[in-house]
Amino acid sequence: MIKISDAELEVMKVIWGRKETTSLEIIKELEHCNWNDNTIRTLINRLIAKKAVGISKKEGKTYTYVPLIKQDEYKLKRSRNFVKQFFDGSIHDMILNFIDNDELSKEDLQDLVDKVNEKKK
Repeated sequence: MIKISDAELEVMKVIWGRKETTSLEIIKELEHCNWNDNTIRTLINRLIAKKAVGISKKEGKTYTYVPLIKQDEYKLKRSRNFVKQFFDGSIHDMILNFIDNDELSKEDLQDLVDKVNEKKK
């Protein structure tokens, strides 16, 4: 799995959300991060080097970036790694941990029960 830092992930979220985007659009969307424009360009270049992002076209000095990895696939792999690292691979233990520590609302719990009942059918 490609290792993406938390900062790189913020850039990836913008690219995933836009499907195609330029560095200026990414910079504008990440204004809330208070990062220097060059920092964001560096993050984009790191993602290109990792083959997480590609260039779909170039017009003058403007590049259009596209995701080369799918968001759902990345989430699934990262989730599995998280469960493996912190819960020895047991989703059961992870869910119990969240339940035991009151991290799930009544609505969350009901959604889980509904999903389990749906899977049983």
